Amino acid sequence: MYRLEIDVGGDELAIRVFKILEGEVRFARGRLYVAGGKIVAEAADASSLRSLLHTAMRALYIAEEVAALK
Repeated sequence: MYRLEIDVGGDELAIRVFKILEGEVRFARGRLYVAGGKIVAEAADASSLRSLLHTAMRALYIAEEVAALK
């Protein structure tokens, strides 16, 4: 099992976005979830972890860009 934790430094917007995504980004080979103020990706293999990391970074980028528009 591969595991990666992304510390978002208490960014409430990022945490809220990933709380919503928890149910959406879950599949047989991995999942994303929020634990202790961090975004956690767990996957069965490196390729699946890479895919989860790509999804997480894309969602963080979009959330930060939308927040900057305010």
